Amino acid sequence: MTEREEKPGTKTEVAITEKPAEGPDSAKVASSDEVEISPTLAGYFGEDRASPSAFFKVLRKNDVKRFRPADQEAAAKLMPTKDSEVERLWSLMAQASPPDPVDAWMWGAAQSRLKEQLGEAFDPQDHDAGRIFKSVLRELSSGQNSEKKEDKKRAENLLRVAICWLVEKRSLKTWQVAEQLCPILFKDAKAAARIAQRAVQKGRPGELRVAAAMAALGDQMVKAAEDEQIRERNISNDLRFRLDDANRKIEKLRSDLEGAKKTISDQEAKIAQLDRTLAAERHHWGHDLTETKAEQKVLLGERLGPLLADAIDALEIEPPAPGIALRRVKVALSVIEEAKE
Repeated sequence: MTEREEKPGTKTEVAITEKPAEGPDSAKVASSDEVEISPTLAGYFGEDRASPSAFFKVLRKNDVKRFRPADQEAAAKLMPTKDSEVERLWSLMAQASPPDPVDAWMWGAAQSRLKEQLGEAFDPQDHDAGRIFKSVLRELSSGQNSEKKEDKKRAENLLRVAICWLVEKRSLKTWQVAEQLCPILFKDAKAAARIAQRAVQKGRPGELRVAAAMAALGDQMVKAAEDEQIRERNISNDLRFRLDDANRKIEKLRSDLEGAKKTISDQEAKIAQLDRTLAAERHHWGHDLTETKAEQKVLLGERLGPLLADAIDALEIEPPAPGIALRRVKVALSVIEEAKE
């Protein structure tokens, strides 16, 4: 059931005669007979003849705002058996403007279905969209090359669901998709070129528009690549300039360091020379000091001593002889003056 106000006994009948708006050509469409569709997910997946356009019409008519959890669980149980090729889920996702409840539900359902079908090859927690896409492509490669029609169809639908989910929820770039798919869809570049030429030369208006759009996208990518190349070149030039400047500074610092080392070496040599000079001076001063002490000893003990002793004796005798003492003192002073010279 859906969360809406519904009168008891109300039934909705929709004629499934119109062509689906946009989506796979293989969407199952009933004949002119009217098919009764419940405005629920279980109703859509349970009825093989229900087309996306008819389902959307039922939802809008019944003013469905969102699907109940029980309905979503019922649809999840129906999909493995009623939509084994993932075609009906992809039919909903391929529509240009799905109703709000479908849009709100289908992204989570797509993620769950991809995880269920691809296992570890699909990691929705990985924030690198390109890496997820490569992993999905590797996992689906065997199915895409299978000779069994149902396996190939299932792989194609899973791939389209994965691309749609990655573009919407992981911002996978269109050009990334084209680059990865090209070697899978075409054996070589010539085959791809022939397809592009045929689309431009003889294709229908829609094919021509797609070819022109891809060419415009290619030009945009080339321009972006050129801009990025210019930016990287500018960064490289700036880094090269900084590196050259740094190398010059390093050379100057190395030169200054060598000069400082030489200065230190010269100063150490001078200090060593001064140490040797000081040691020699100390030795010389010691010798001179010894000689000086010997001379002072001779001066004091042998020359001044007797003179001063005589002066003292002359003053102590009775009667004192100050004249003799004076002469002895004068002689002592004369000896001192001689020693000073």
